[in-house]
Amino acid sequence: MNSDSLPYKLPNKPKSQLQFLAKVTSIPNNLLTNAGTQEIEALSAMILYRHLNRQQRIEAMATIRAVPNKALMGTLITKTLDTTFVNPQWGIWSLNSQELQDDISFHSSIDSLAGYIGVGASALGGKDFVKNIWSQKRMGRQHWIMLVIWGCVYMNKRELNKAQTELKNRTTINSSRHY
Repeated sequence: MNSDSLPYKLPNKPKSQLQFLAKVTSIPNNLLTNAGTQEIEALSAMILYRHLNRQQRIEAMATIRAVPNKALMGTLITKTLDTTFVNPQWGIWSLNSQELQDDISFHSSIDSLAGYIGVGASALGGKDFVKNIWSQKRMGRQHWIMLVIWGCVYMNKRELNKAQTELKNRTTINSSRHY
């Protein structure tokens, strides 16, 4: 279990690898000051943790706990435990490829269904919606229902985009990151 086991095509240079993994996992760059190979391995352990057996998890947590920067170590532990025991969607990077494909398929189906039945939010629809509320001087039940539906469609689209971005991260290297 190391960076070679990751589902990503990592850049060659350690600094570029750190920047790539930090971007994928939303680790703030300020936590990576003076970081190196040890931190790359800790980030890798965090990403792979959900899919490891008991013994491998013990080793992975030891790798994470060995990080000298305590703020970074705390962030890695929190993200590891949150995605393993609370909700894997909080770190889409923790999904294996099949889980990611299933997630994309699910959100694509909902997106297609919403488009098919015409529930998407448009500028014209939004303008009519506001006009209707303005003319009635209040928001009725139908307005609240429409807001909830639009919110669900919006959130589904965000989740779909997030999953598609993660899939893209796994299949390409950002060549501008090579130093």
